[in-house]
Amino acid sequence: MIRFFLKIDWLLLLPALFLASLGLLMIYSTSFESDWQIFVRQAFYILFSVIIFFLVSRVDFRTVSHLYPVFYALVIALLVVTFAIGIEARGSTRWIDLRIVSLQGSELAKPILALSLAGFLAKYSPSKWRNFLISAALVALPSLLVFIQPDLGNSFILVSIWLSVVFIAGANLIYLAATAAASLASVPLFWSLLKDYQKTRLLSFLNPSLYSQGAGYNIVQALIALGSGQIFGRGLGRGTQSHLNFLPAVRTDFIFSSIGEELGFVGIFLVIVLAGFLVYRLVRVGSSLKSREASLFTLAAAAIIFFQFFINAGMNMGILPVTGVTLPFVSFGGSSIFSMFLLISLVQGAEREVEKN
Repeated sequence: MIRFFLKIDWLLLLPALFLASLGLLMIYSTSFESDWQIFVRQAFYILFSVIIFFLVSRVDFRTVSHLYPVFYALVIALLVVTFAIGIEARGSTRWIDLRIVSLQGSELAKPILALSLAGFLAKYSPSKWRNFLISAALVALPSLLVFIQPDLGNSFILVSIWLSVVFIAGANLIYLAATAAASLASVPLFWSLLKDYQKTRLLSFLNPSLYSQGAGYNIVQALIALGSGQIFGRGLGRGTQSHLNFLPAVRTDFIFSSIGEELGFVGIFLVIVLAGFLVYRLVRVGSSLKSREASLFTLAAAAIIFFQFFINAGMNMGILPVTGVTLPFVSFGGSSIFSMFLLISLVQGAEREVEKN
């Protein structure tokens, strides 16, 4: 048992645990007596996810990676089933109610897509047009299903995973340029497919003051919360924006602003340092792994955490549109916490595989 714990990459696990603990602290701070169950649920989610980390990290990574077609098919099935039996909340059908927890397929799609792309591109180089198109098809199906839920933020994360992995795997720059050109040309079609509230969110991002009582309200309140925290914050449990219900989604989408209000710049700096170190560690590990498949997956994991953190922090600071992307390891949510710990547990498994060889 001691030998097992000594082989754990604590430089990978500890930043994740610190971020999860900080998120749990903020959930406790922003919870009232009537909703203390949210704190208990998040504590359970974290404990369960850490247990999964230790279990999955012991599984042979090559075995898991070779099964990526099965996992990919299962996550596609999960996304499709969500439309049939999923529960609707805030105009979106993203969750399946399992009584104890609500399962969000788009969160589980992130590690599974990273695993699938790594497995495919390790064998079939994206420098060839045919392989490049097949990899694009692999991401197009889950991204489309997530987009029409609708979940613009997570569909963008899935596309970002693909762009990161094909670039690292050596895709021809001409192919990437052609993809960029096609994306620009499809902007009018993309705009026509957006829901009215999504269009308003994008417009309010450009000038939130014009929508301060509507779609831009969230951005304005988030900026007020961040600014009011100053250097050391107002103190735990003393955030006026969150406790007076001015700041929406205070435990999920806007927990970053809540940290800024109650813990100030010091708290925000701590979150950035922990997330930055975690991404750095993943890049270091991914660059050192000899297995191309394991290396691609680990670097994809770094890209997921980086893009998700950047998008969440960006929308809290008003530099990106509000898209509903959670802050990795910090925001409330069982599916989000589970998918992030699953991601790094697979990386840990890849590291252990190298040690065996």
